[in-house]
Amino acid sequence: MANQSQAEQFDQLYGRLWRVLLKADTEDLSQHERQLLHHVPAEKGIPLGVLARHLGMPKSSASEQVKSLQRRGFLTRHRDPEDERQLSIVLTDAGVARVRQDSVLDLVRLAAALKKVSAEDRRALLTGLERLAAAADHAAAPAPSLPAVTSVGTLE
Repeated sequence: MANQSQAEQFDQLYGRLWRVLLKADTEDLSQHERQLLHHVPAEKGIPLGVLARHLGMPKSSASEQVKSLQRRGFLTRHRDPEDERQLSIVLTDAGVARVRQDSVLDLVRLAAALKKVSAEDRRALLTGLERLAAAADHAAAPAPSLPAVTSVGTLE
């Protein structure tokens, strides 16, 4: 890793963690379905095309997953109030509850791995990740002329 940029190092480490800690399929949700649910904002819908692009999958595949999750009561589709031509994917109450009780990561394995790291290193890791997340949010912020979304459904 010595000849790699820090971004490349982070990418490799993130990939390793993702592969090791990704939660396996469960009886009622596959990994892909779980990931899709976790990428739908809890309080506001998201257009199918945006969701598909974000997850890096064809719109047709995302549509099939959305239909399956809708049949099982986790999602619904509504007309976007800002653009009546668009359909927005929205979590149902059951979908919100499932996302809140679930994680895309195997938290037992993550906790076990964290226990093998010193308390000081854990604090530094979490502080560093918080700062990186804030920096990434700032880097992805819309142009100053547009309102910034601070949380789902809340504008500054």
